[in-house]
Amino acid sequence: MTGPRPVSTPAGTSGRRTPPGEEASMRILVLVNSFHTGGFEQLMLEIMRELGRDGFRFRICCLKEEGTLGPEIRREGIPIDSGFIHGTYDLAGALRLSRRLRGERFDLLFVEPGRNALLAGEWAARSLRIRKRMSAIHATRRWGRKRMFRTGEVRLLRRLDGVLLVAPTQRDLLVREEGLDPKNLDVILNGVDHKKFRPRAPEELPLLAEGPAPGEKAIGIVASLTPEKGHEVFLRAAAEALAEVPEARFYIVGEGPERAAIEARIGSLGLAGRVRLTGRRRDLPEFLPRLRVLALSSHPFRETLPISTMEGMACGLATVNTDVGSVRDLVVPEETGLLVPPGDADAMARAFVRLLRDEALARRLGEASRRRIEERFTLERTVEEYRRYFLRFAEGTTP
Repeated sequence: MTGPRPVSTPAGTSGRRTPPGEEASMRILVLVNSFHTGGFEQLMLEIMRELGRDGFRFRICCLKEEGTLGPEIRREGIPIDSGFIHGTYDLAGALRLSRRLRGERFDLLFVEPGRNALLAGEWAARSLRIRKRMSAIHATRRWGRKRMFRTGEVRLLRRLDGVLLVAPTQRDLLVREEGLDPKNLDVILNGVDHKKFRPRAPEELPLLAEGPAPGEKAIGIVASLTPEKGHEVFLRAAAEALAEVPEARFYIVGEGPERAAIEARIGSLGLAGRVRLTGRRRDLPEFLPRLRVLALSSHPFRETLPISTMEGMACGLATVNTDVGSVRDLVVPEETGLLVPPGDADAMARAFVRLLRDEALARRLGEASRRRIEERFTLERTVEEYRRYFLRFAEGTTP
């Protein structure tokens, strides 16, 4: 199979568009279980959107349901199919996938690092003659499991041509504890659109439904409503902080299966009217700058390099984060944010009170956070590094 014509990407370039007459034409099949709203999934959509302007062509196949991001993916003009697996052990799913894609040509298979997708990817790569295969791992642990990968999954991951990780500390852990092959691992740091997520003066901010009022001592958390995100810790910390700063208000942004349990816990802690569930929001660039503090209360499982914390830092917010995953690759303690032990609601409450009472400290941390995002964690840099990574496959070399 003839690969696409490579495009040179000199070191140091960022956000570069392919010059006329030098179009990068690369066809990438993305194979996942589903495309639900999440930090990494939203980042991947941004990467596909940006690289699509340079001639990269993506085709998404969801083995199960397409997920909540399906409509947004379609609006970007990216083909998406779903429903290939009809049960837990549906071995015919890979065959349905191959039949659906028969006659299409792909230069690269980008496969989710789960058992279903890895197995289906093996079959699809052979039947469709896709020469290069890769994956990306954005988590550190899985909820309810001692290890992230089973032995068979590790074997499949080691057979890929490349595996992308999102932080250096994640790489060290997955080699040491999961047995991944360091030779096929590369790190591309997550990034956020620092031009969209930015500090805003009060007069720039529009009125928002279900949002903090101007000048409110508001603390928020942006996360899926799932057990590993630790909303119970956030709520207990909120209750303790309100005893010290009763005018504070708390906002929970996101949706998920734990919503009813969180609503019940708000009631049992006597937090009704002082903690608000806003649901999923599409106006985060306008919502976040209204907060005084952004929190991350995750348990030490899935979290690695959290996009929500990056977005808050890009908006110039002080952040309070549990010390989990690779958060230390992002947050410098006492310099760009505060870290507390996971599960420690008392420590989180003390951090909340400290930042609500010391506006100068909150401002200093927020300004340093913004600078750190600009220096290391921009979407432009992430997209450029993904471009280079993909094109090394196109050139016939393994990253």
